[in-house]
Amino acid sequence: METINIPESEIRMLTVKELCRVLRIGRDKGYALMKSTGFPSVVIGKRYFVSTRALDDWLKRYEYKRYAV
Repeated sequence: METINIPESEIRMLTVKELCRVLRIGRDKGYALMKSTGFPSVVIGKRYFVSTRALDDWLKRYEYKRYAV
């Protein structure tokens, strides 16, 4: 499979690994967050994704609040 290089400014969907890097959380916490009902993740096949726009909206909604996973 060929790897496609997309500039970070154009990425619209984040994988669990990318989400963990952005939020500075561990892999297990990233998967728990993606699987939680209040988080705007999308499942395609067996892979979890979150759009950058949905993540931004979610972060704004939970700003200054605690979100337990």
